[in-house]
Amino acid sequence: MPASSRSELITFLAQGKPEELLGTPECEWVDFKSGGFGAPYDLRTPKGKFELSKDIAAFANSGGGLIVCGVTAKQRANELVEVATKLTPFQQSLIKIDQFKTTIDDLVRPLIKVSYHWFAHPASDDDLAGHYFVLDVEALPEADRWALVRKVLNDNDQFTEGWTVPIRHDDRTTTISADDAYRLMNDGLRSRTAPPWAAPAPTPPSDPVQARHDLEAHLGWDELPVLFWQSTPQNAPELINGLHSQDGIRGALLNQDAMRPHGGFNFSSDYKRPEPYRGGLLLADSRRAVAIAADGTVTAAVVATSEMLGWSMEQRFGETGRINVVTLSELMLEYFRLVDEKILPAVDGPWQHRIVAARFAQEPARVLAPGANPEFPLIGAVQQASADKWNQSWTAHGDPEQDAYEGLQRVYALFGLDASQNPYVEDKKLSTALLQAAFTR
Repeated sequence: MPASSRSELITFLAQGKPEELLGTPECEWVDFKSGGFGAPYDLRTPKGKFELSKDIAAFANSGGGLIVCGVTAKQRANELVEVATKLTPFQQSLIKIDQFKTTIDDLVRPLIKVSYHWFAHPASDDDLAGHYFVLDVEALPEADRWALVRKVLNDNDQFTEGWTVPIRHDDRTTTISADDAYRLMNDGLRSRTAPPWAAPAPTPPSDPVQARHDLEAHLGWDELPVLFWQSTPQNAPELINGLHSQDGIRGALLNQDAMRPHGGFNFSSDYKRPEPYRGGLLLADSRRAVAIAADGTVTAAVVATSEMLGWSMEQRFGETGRINVVTLSELMLEYFRLVDEKILPAVDGPWQHRIVAARFAQEPARVLAPGANPEFPLIGAVQQASADKWNQSWTAHGDPEQDAYEGLQRVYALFGLDASQNPYVEDKKLSTALLQAAFTR
């Protein structure tokens, strides 16, 4: 079946099912590039560099998306858009990721966050061999748009002075017209010279990448495998209401309504108190942490070791790096019970949730079994993390069980698994009732 979302497409590749991509139409969130005997972008030429930069900027300007290299797309006679029609995996040696990063950093302004992932074609296929290369482009926040490519091509496909603002429109990459660019610049000038009684523009949200780096450096976790949760308001205030109040955010951190307040896997503490941290709040110990920035951005993290995410698995099974599926599920639901119910209502407008796994593939790699049997969730065949850096996001639903399922789905995809195999998932939600019933067994 064709992929219907970014996370589903990644899941198909991680599970070794690239054939499921066939029939997927190109759209605002995915673009396919042929592989075969040549690299998808020839970065030895100005044209190749421009095409890469244009595609990256277009997705950043249009909500983010995936560039999937190693799949050919064509427009059939009875279809309006190009669809994936053929698998063309290629050799990894054709891609130099450093060249991709250098090209994008040089030609695209502002800097765009891009994640790079390799997926192997199934070894059981005697007809095809090679890999698929996926560029996962993060959307620029509305306050930071627009991304532009700072050079253009002349008639001889050589760089010349100029700039262009690419956007994604359905299955095509196009550019903002000169009239639209003129209007945007003038709108920006008018907002900068607005009268003093005019409403101020929304403050850009905190930098999620910097927030993660700051937190793991503060905790001394920058060489450990770590799982992060992040939640960012689109209309971020300079200071969230009630941040340091006992009746507000501080009180919510101090008095969390955890499913298992004593001895469970959550972000509450019996002996720690929220403390000031970079103008916001931090509640942390040696294995878990949750930080809330002044604008409401939430960054939480746990170590993916036997101290937390892999609790008791090394002792029981003798496997270093094995993740406890019960611990993962409980932490996932507890994070969203805290954030969706206590933090999101404090800032109006849409929020973005994010899951980031850092250093999961470094030796010894993290492994996970889906826990499909609810009677024995800690047993089963394990799958290894397929990438060392994993960064996935979605628009918040505001329902803890639904957002917890979305987060779990993204963690499972990293291991080539589907979240429906989790014993506590029901109707695309991570069920509080099923988890609580497991605690009594």
